[in-house]
Amino acid sequence: MSNPATVIAAGGVVWRERGGTRQVLLVHRPRYDDWSLPKGKLTAHEHVLIGARREIEEETGHRVVFGPPVGVQRYAIRKNGGTAQKLVHYWSAVPVGPSAFEPNDEVDEIGWFSVDKARAKLSYPRDVDVLDALDRVVPVVSTVIVVRHADAVKRKDWDGKDTLRPLSSAGVEVAERLTGVLAALGVNRIISSDAERCVATVAPYAASLDRRIHLWPEISERGYDADPNGLRGLGERAWRPGKVTAICSHRPVLPALSRELGLKVGKFATGSLLVAHRLADGTVVRERFGAP
Repeated sequence: MSNPATVIAAGGVVWRERGGTRQVLLVHRPRYDDWSLPKGKLTAHEHVLIGARREIEEETGHRVVFGPPVGVQRYAIRKNGGTAQKLVHYWSAVPVGPSAFEPNDEVDEIGWFSVDKARAKLSYPRDVDVLDALDRVVPVVSTVIVVRHADAVKRKDWDGKDTLRPLSSAGVEVAERLTGVLAALGVNRIISSDAERCVATVAPYAASLDRRIHLWPEISERGYDADPNGLRGLGERAWRPGKVTAICSHRPVLPALSRELGLKVGKFATGSLLVAHRLADGTVVRERFGAP
């Protein structure tokens, strides 16, 4: 019998500080009578960050925003009469707002525990390993997310000024889905090239927050060509403590922009993004995602 396809799931180590003590949130599943980290399977074509946020909210009643990744689990499960591999991605996560948890058939109890008590409470050693990774990635001082604009109408198909060239229909759909990804990361500051295809990529998220987009003509293709040094100072502005800043720019500008930010960006497909978290010790934790 052939093995079923790999099951992709996602979740998080949800944590908070109370009275100088770090606490983490665990869930009890009556079906298995176990205590575990909140997680769940992704739906078809669901971005992993959106899925992780949805699953945590469904299991705990808490909306969260994500920080750095804390590990990936791989283990075998029974599926459709065979054995499949399960792949679970985890991020550090902090709650935003109160919980709306109600006991149900999937999760009948949740609890906040000190890290030591949570370690003893968890039913699976693999969850303990993920929990132990939390210390290595918190606290986060600031976060920068570099986004290449979503797919645009081709240059050969556009008769107007290049700076006004809009997103394609596929690019518009990516921009809408990007809203959920940026929300999951807690973006609270948005910087963009003034080109229409960049502005339109982040505009749905800005509208969801009723937040202004800070336009930087210097990180447009035209602006960068006119003055390659014009983006100096953006790094200091972007890495502002307490901020989660998304920056949307263009493929030809990304190498210079990455140097200004102290990052290594590399090649980017349209709509893809790099997430970089600066920790209190100066370490930068990076991860890349394709277009949602």
